[in-house]
Amino acid sequence: MKFSTRQDIEAPAEFVFEHFTDFEGLERQAMRRGIEVARKSTHQPRDVGAGWMLKVPFRGKIRDLDAEIVECDAPNTLAATAVSGGLNMEIKSELVPLSPQRTRVTIGYEVRPKTLSARILVQSVKFAKATLQKRFEKRVKKYCEHLSEQYQGAPKR
Repeated sequence: MKFSTRQDIEAPAEFVFEHFTDFEGLERQAMRRGIEVARKSTHQPRDVGAGWMLKVPFRGKIRDLDAEIVECDAPNTLAATAVSGGLNMEIKSELVPLSPQRTRVTIGYEVRPKTLSARILVQSVKFAKATLQKRFEKRVKKYCEHLSEQYQGAPKR
């Protein structure tokens, strides 16, 4: 099952990529939402191979999630994979500079089941795909608007 969206941000690609790869900030946000986060490698967070072990509440249970950066081409592409039970997940973001002060971000998220119980879970979620797609787009749009506002308020170089 795939979700994807595209948004424009009023900020340079380097600024956007820097915030997309602010893993320390993302770790703090996750912890505030009740997710346990532990780094599992000695790699720098922005390097390919950097990984995290997460304990994520989902559908009333705590799920173990093993995430890893698989591609990092600053300031163009960032991709990560995650495994939880019988689910393999991949998220990829691509940044395209439209002008020196404007960047188009494309974010795709794919979930692939590997076990029968995971297939049943994904199948049940497919019934709500339209709602989940809208929610995904809304959250990405809100984050992109936040980055635009942050850049507008940042001191100019």
